Amino acid sequence: MLRQVPLRCLPLCAATAMLMACNQSADEPAATPQQAEAAAPAPVLTTAPTPTAAPDGTALVAGVWAISEDGEGARALYAEEGLSPSLQLECPRGAFAVTLFVANGATEPQSWRLDAGGEAARIDLAPTTQPAQGLSAAVDQGLGIINALGADGQSFTLTAPDGQRLQFPTNPGIRRVIDACRFVTH
Repeated sequence: MLRQVPLRCLPLCAATAMLMACNQSADEPAATPQQAEAAAPAPVLTTAPTPTAAPDGTALVAGVWAISEDGEGARALYAEEGLSPSLQLECPRGAFAVTLFVANGATEPQSWRLDAGGEAARIDLAPTTQPAQGLSAAVDQGLGIINALGADGQSFTLTAPDGQRLQFPTNPGIRRVIDACRFVTH
């Protein structure tokens, strides 16, 4: 709510403003732009907090995402520091599909369930030893559920045939991997 200032107060307000302007000491020289910049504190870069729980409160697999891109392709690795990745998404150079790798000791093909972005899909995984012992599958990067892995502040779940659930945080950097397969040139 706005209040009207009575006219008799205006001279007092003007006098107060002039006194405040005169309050600066004439002995102090004005700061140069370089001095002002040097006096400003340097920004401190911090990392984003690592989520430990999904938005619904359930626990996530321990680890952090590392996204990289080079001449070999693009990849998103999810691992605890110093350990092998528990999950990897990769687009090798020249590929048209994202390779999904889950660390697992299975020696037979398995069908897992992927839940992300309000959708569910069956992912048929085959045993592999590359990049480590686990299961992998080539997944069409055009599927909406795969794009949901690149959302911010969400989580997705991979469920093994035995019902074991692995829940991971989404990461916007995953879209770089997806896009690397989408815009392949030969």
